[in-house]
Amino acid sequence: MKSFQDKVVVITGAGSGMGRELALQLSALGAKVALNDWNGEMLAQTLQAVEAAGGKGMAATFDVGDQAAVFGFAEAVVAQYGQVDLVINNAGIAMERRSIANTPMEEFERVIRVNLWGVIYGTLAFLPHLKARPEAVVVNISSIFGIIGYGGQGAYSTTKFGVRGFTETLRQELHGSSVTVTCVHPGGVKTGIIRNIPGEASPAKDKFASNFEKIARTTSEDAAKTIIQGIQNKRPRVLIGNDARLMDAVARLFPTFYERILLRKNRVPGG
Repeated sequence: MKSFQDKVVVITGAGSGMGRELALQLSALGAKVALNDWNGEMLAQTLQAVEAAGGKGMAATFDVGDQAAVFGFAEAVVAQYGQVDLVINNAGIAMERRSIANTPMEEFERVIRVNLWGVIYGTLAFLPHLKARPEAVVVNISSIFGIIGYGGQGAYSTTKFGVRGFTETLRQELHGSSVTVTCVHPGGVKTGIIRNIPGEASPAKDKFASNFEKIARTTSEDAAKTIIQGIQNKRPRVLIGNDARLMDAVARLFPTFYERILLRKNRVPGG
């Protein structure tokens, strides 16, 4: 998809971070944007920024883990614009650092509901409309933790490996059709995902967020640019940041040895 002029682009998780930047940049390239986030206030700010810059869009506040809400959103977008050309399933939540054994079941379920089911629902709700277009794209956001396992992030990594498997399978099944499928693996990107971990504020959460922000080298603006370039070049896989590129190479060359490297610096108590 070389041009986004007059294309209709759906972006979930558009209230902040990469989602907001994707909305702003794609709107600036001529797209009409249909935006979602669970945080209505942040979502309204994104839409206001889009419109202030001369763009056009619509927005709906809901949890992407709600199947009925996602499919209802698809109907609303088609009713508003008559088409859908690009879907970016970006919405996701993080979790506090804890071992799998010490992760409450409800936290596992919450992370899976948003990060994995949200992507599945978002893909399936819009896929019939995408297939009807002469050229269309599905972009699903995985993670560097969809390439490597990482102690203390069991539920999160489970979902991101799931997104990768779902997306790569879908790409095979849609081969030769009008729909291009891209899987994105960001490394450390400066977004609010850690600060927005559900639950009460705590010293542990603050420390985790502070440490993450120190090592996150890629800005949301640069991440969005990289994703857009990937869409334009029909890349099946997009790696964001030097950390993602490095760990991808290590995981491919040393698929079991990389765990030893991580264990040196990532001891998780209570495993």
